[in-house]
Amino acid sequence: MRTSDKPFLTYNQQIKKLTDKGLMISDYDTALQLLKEHSYFALISGYKNPFKAKNGMYKPHVTLDDVFALYSFDDTLRNTILSNILKVEKHIKSLISYSFCETYGEEQQHYLNATKYNYSAANQSEINNLIGRLSKIASNPKDYSYIMHQKQKHGNIPLWVMMKALPLGSVSKLYSFLPQNIQCKVSIEFDQITENELVRMLDLLARIRNVCAHNERLFNYRYNKGAINDTYIHKHLNIPKHNVQYKKGKQDLFAVIITLKYLLSENEFSYFIEEIHTALEKLLTSTRQLQRSQMYKYMGFPSNWTEIQNAPLKPCAH
Repeated sequence: MRTSDKPFLTYNQQIKKLTDKGLMISDYDTALQLLKEHSYFALISGYKNPFKAKNGMYKPHVTLDDVFALYSFDDTLRNTILSNILKVEKHIKSLISYSFCETYGEEQQHYLNATKYNYSAANQSEINNLIGRLSKIASNPKDYSYIMHQKQKHGNIPLWVMMKALPLGSVSKLYSFLPQNIQCKVSIEFDQITENELVRMLDLLARIRNVCAHNERLFNYRYNKGAINDTYIHKHLNIPKHNVQYKKGKQDLFAVIITLKYLLSENEFSYFIEEIHTALEKLLTSTRQLQRSQMYKYMGFPSNWTEIQNAPLKPCAH
């Protein structure tokens, strides 16, 4: 029987492990309560790295309060970003269902028909999987009272009803499989966004939504499945390049900020940026162990990141 390299530790043992590693704990009862409420894995394992030296010990004078400050900041970050992704999600679902039904009609047989999508050898398996998920909900909607009502009363579930049951990941996939004419009807509602750019942006937001929903670490997120397209925002903020690639705002948290710049209303985005700025300033006030430049590096933020609030989406006409 294998011995775990992460054996179970009592709360007393967890606190001893932390102090043995050089973490300063001034109040045992507070430390105990934090570990009970948040767990060692979520609080310590997820957020210790910025506070540790190369030898594995905590840097001098680092306290549990410092670690908890970063943990709390990330929690605020998740809540703020998730609430704004949900605004985009509702908007996108409405636009897709309207554009699809305007083109094909409201019968469920249309969105369950592979020929209504851009069906090719490259994506036919994924389209089949998507249609399979839609068919499963349509045939057995016991978990969705509004779909059950629609089925029992009308014998048909329009896409605008089905949409409410779909996670953003499925909506993102559905959009990517739609014919270009329907994709265009959706993307044209967002200033300066092409269909291809919207496909990539929705995929990024779907992945970030999952991170937020599962309380995973967010502040140093990396989009490993790809990168968003270059935008005018990258150029306007003078983000540096490595060869021809922008070094920030492509696969990091700032890519999410740029995406929301294009997909939220101007007022929504302005308030969103103020929330992020306030949370970041609170973190840097709460702990002296994290530097502004250090956090910007983790998050992929350029030093002039707040200028995105008033940045134009396209070059100004002269």
